[in-house]
Amino acid sequence: MTSSICTSLLNKVWRAYEVDEIPHIEGIYIIGITHPFGDPEIVYVGRSNDVHRRMVEHKRQDLAIDEFIKKQFEYNDGEQLRVKYIKEKNPETKESEYIECIADKIGYWPRYNMR
Repeated sequence: MTSSICTSLLNKVWRAYEVDEIPHIEGIYIIGITHPFGDPEIVYVGRSNDVHRRMVEHKRQDLAIDEFIKKQFEYNDGEQLRVKYIKEKNPETKESEYIECIADKIGYWPRYNMR
């Protein structure tokens, strides 16, 4: 089940980090940053009871991913940040399982997720 959710999430279309466009849903999300060539690099995988609220919190709190996002908004108003999310109500599956699943599928560990 976790693998199919990860695949569905990875197959979603990247969206700009525009909080007003992100729904209040329980789910899994990924944050990426664009580069001049190729797909965005996934820098963080998260799970939240309210993805919209969590995206707002990333712009205000002090974890490494939060500091990265704040710097991106200071640098270029978050223009290079991208997000994907999927509705998922599965409290039995831990966030770490989704992180590992995404990392396996993309071939690297997202730089702002702790190991």
